[in-house]
Amino acid sequence: MPCGLPNALNMLVGLGLAASILQSATVSAQTIGEVSSSQDSSPVSTTAPLATHSNRYSPRNHFFVEFRARNAASYGHVYVMYGEANARHEVIRSEIAGLGPAGDAANCLNCSVYNWTIGHLIPVPGEIGATNYDREEQYVLARYRIWIDAAQYKRLVAYIKERKADKTQWHAMFNNCVMFGRDVAAFLNLNVPPFFDFSRGFIPYPKTAVEALRDANNGEKDQAPLKDAPGSLPVEIASKAHSKRQQTAQIAPAGTSATMSRTESARSFAVSSHQMRNDGDEDKPGLTTTH
Repeated sequence: MPCGLPNALNMLVGLGLAASILQSATVSAQTIGEVSSSQDSSPVSTTAPLATHSNRYSPRNHFFVEFRARNAASYGHVYVMYGEANARHEVIRSEIAGLGPAGDAANCLNCSVYNWTIGHLIPVPGEIGATNYDREEQYVLARYRIWIDAAQYKRLVAYIKERKADKTQWHAMFNNCVMFGRDVAAFLNLNVPPFFDFSRGFIPYPKTAVEALRDANNGEKDQAPLKDAPGSLPVEIASKAHSKRQQTAQIAPAGTSATMSRTESARSFAVSSHQMRNDGDEDKPGLTTTH
């Protein structure tokens, strides 16, 4: 479920552009109105000005927001990972939010492809959440991480919760994952690159978008990923990882040394932890396409 728009689809989008502009503009206005309305009645203020964020960790600003771009079979995907870290910069808890076309389910992992295809012409139902490969470091193309305090984090969580609750729509040009990332950045009072504001019909590729956001806020290039804190995995996820580790040890080839078996088991546990860890999203089915 892509974010950008490759040249091969320019003709396709052109056919439905006139209808899309009018319908997308209506949808955007409705979405903004719904979010503003829900913010007014929320016990946590999501409209109050936020304090200044920081590009560096501090005891006060120990909550992080990481804008990511990852690779995919098509355009790629922009999403936001946000959570809390300890003094060693290890993740204690985290969640992921990204916008894409709806449709996937536990028994139909690629059903969103239909909405993704139609969504290049007209707005289609969308959803905000985590997708498969979002936690796979090997697919990350770019990242920009900022640090915020507890009050800012609380407002951010409330804002994303409201966005998830809305009946959002997805469109390849006018309301996609890049624009969702832009909305989160604007909510956090980040400097948003000028070309984001020219038109919602001008969408940069995910990697370009995240790098531009990073540069506009004097972010550090080539930021290293944060590691998970020891023992931070929920019990049910740690149990699944332990079971997989035992299975790996049981199927070790004959003649494999005990040392090698332990090494492979450790690798299996690390991979399982990395893939499954995301507080609040661990039971959501992974998606195999991109937004």
